Amino acid sequence: MAQREKRLTKRERKALTPGNHQHQAQHIHCISCGRHLDPEEFEGIPPNAIVITCQHGSRFPACAACEVDARARVAEHDRTGQPPRTAGAWH
Repeated sequence: MAQREKRLTKRERKALTPGNHQHQAQHIHCISCGRHLDPEEFEGIPPNAIVITCQHGSRFPACAACEVDARARVAEHDRTGQPPRTAGAWH
């Protein structure tokens, strides 16, 4: 009797689906207000977006206008060890 071919798991099939990871890498939202941020906004002079790094080395994007609140959220994350409170994403 012949054995069946090995089937991929759901996780393996999902990993092979094109487009899932490339889109996620370029999809950035402010942790304070949830606004969609384009990569070009981080490069302007002055920049319209910044990246805040916590004590653990994780990086969190934020609008330049939301910098004070975003830094407070990251400071709370550093103090408590909990994931930072993030705003819901919007476009």
